[in-house]
Amino acid sequence: MKRSKQFLSTIMAIAFISVFISCKRNAKKDAEKDKPTQELAVKTVNPVILFENEYAKVVKVSLAPGESQPTHEGESRVIYALTDYSIDWEEQGEKLGIKNWKKGDVHFHDAGTHAAKNNGSTLAQWLVFSKKNVDLPECGENTVENDVISVSPNFAQTLFENKDFKMTHVNLSVGESIPMHSGINRIIYSLTDYSLKYESDKEGKLNKTFNSGEIHWHEACRHALENNGDTEAEFLVVSYK
Repeated sequence: MKRSKQFLSTIMAIAFISVFISCKRNAKKDAEKDKPTQELAVKTVNPVILFENEYAKVVKVSLAPGESQPTHEGESRVIYALTDYSIDWEEQGEKLGIKNWKKGDVHFHDAGTHAAKNNGSTLAQWLVFSKKNVDLPECGENTVENDVISVSPNFAQTLFENKDFKMTHVNLSVGESIPMHSGINRIIYSLTDYSLKYESDKEGKLNKTFNSGEIHWHEACRHALENNGDTEAEFLVVSYK
């Protein structure tokens, strides 16, 4: 009888230890399973500076699902969406809910503090064109009213305009040209690879080649373009007023 009790006690002890080890293993697995989600939720990503001079700055923001931008200060700026995305938006310390944007969408923000978190399941990627609080170079006789839209409305479309910015989308087919027109202080962002025959009252006649994602700055001038390559020339013109 005594041996039976000892045997039963041993069996019960073994069973208890087995259950304890099993629970500990499951808890460890659950912790490991949850760990990447926790790390992803707190991961912050800083934007990449693509261009900066004394007048303007362009950054590219790329947030994977769950990633966020830390709260930071921003100048007056225009946003161009490079992908479809959904974010949780915070401005001046106030949570403003979910914002959804489609590739090619454009919107404006006044200067101030803000933060964003990708609450979607795909990459959120956008460009930020900022204007610094300094005087721009004089434009002389060049005006935004006499820009590419005024001479070639078939090749250009205004995406956004206010007192600080004008963003224009240009798509010039192979062999097509845009006659001489005004350009004020502006940034060009290439959406495709392309080649142009370029002429301006400041640079003369040049052949230029650009790659997708390339950025350059122009001060005010009069200029003309011809697509002398074998692909469509697609680019953004962000004019600073």
